[in-house]
Amino acid sequence: MKDVITGGLALFGAYKLAEHMGYITPKHAHCPTATQDIGVNTRNRQIAIDRFMYGPFNPSLPSKKYWTKLASVWSRGGRVTENEIREAKSARCGNCGVFDISPIMRKCLPPIDTADDYDRFAVETDAVLGYCWAHHFKCASTRTCKTWVGGGPIRSNKRSPLRKDK
Repeated sequence: MKDVITGGLALFGAYKLAEHMGYITPKHAHCPTATQDIGVNTRNRQIAIDRFMYGPFNPSLPSKKYWTKLASVWSRGGRVTENEIREAKSARCGNCGVFDISPIMRKCLPPIDTADDYDRFAVETDAVLGYCWAHHFKCASTRTCKTWVGGGPIRSNKRSPLRKDK
């Protein structure tokens, strides 16, 4: 129960911060700016890649170097074990607590034919696109980052920070 409350408070805080910082625009009051502006989305995604290890670039490849480096973030030093690498590989955006694929969020996501090459590649390789509330960009379910949070994804409008009943 404590994790559910903590997760809910984290989502609410992320939404309020997104409002304050202009990531959610008045024109699309219920949609994060990154879902409507490809430039904002690309910038925020690049920040996630550079600072938070959003990746791997191609989730269908072994990417041993990427997964070893990510596992070392969670293991906090020492030699990384194969078990820690397997565990890191299981923590994907698709099961992250800030990955929003609720019906209300899906209405914010533009059609795939207007997507950039990065998002189109993700969908073509069987990823589901959603929205990352931690880093404010359209995110692919098959990737991950070092700020992964358990308890996800956000599947219902009731759990989404976009819900209209606030």
